[in-house]
Order: sequence, then structure tokens, then C-alpha cells
Amino acid sequence: MDNEKELKNLAITLISQYGDDAEAVAMLRAAEYAAELNNKEWLKWERVVSLINEIDKNPDLDG
Repeated sequence: MDNEKELKNLAITLISQYGDDAEAVAMLRAAEYAAELNNKEWLKWERVVSLINEIDKNPDLDG
């Protein structure tokens, strides 16, 4: 799987671009890959969703 730091950077980028909608965007990406049965990408995007939630709960983690 992708490097955890890269996934965190992706989550931060989505938050910067989409604000409160970042989680929904990441969930849509995860759903797209799940529908394609692409487990690797699906798990990656599920982790990004999780990181977005963690960052939202603990904003001091995003820097």
C-alpha cells in the first residue's frame, strides 16, 4: 500500500481543495474503485477517508 505520509498529504490536499466536502469526495473515489473490484485502490481511498476524519477531529495533526 502507499506510504502513510503520502496518504496523509493526499487527505490534507483534499481538505484544502474541498473543505467540508473532502470526505465525500474521498468516499466517492473509494466507491468507484470498489465497483471496479480494484481492492488496492479501494483500500487506499478508504484509508484517506479515515485520515480526513482524524484530521477533522484533531486539526493540529494537519501541519
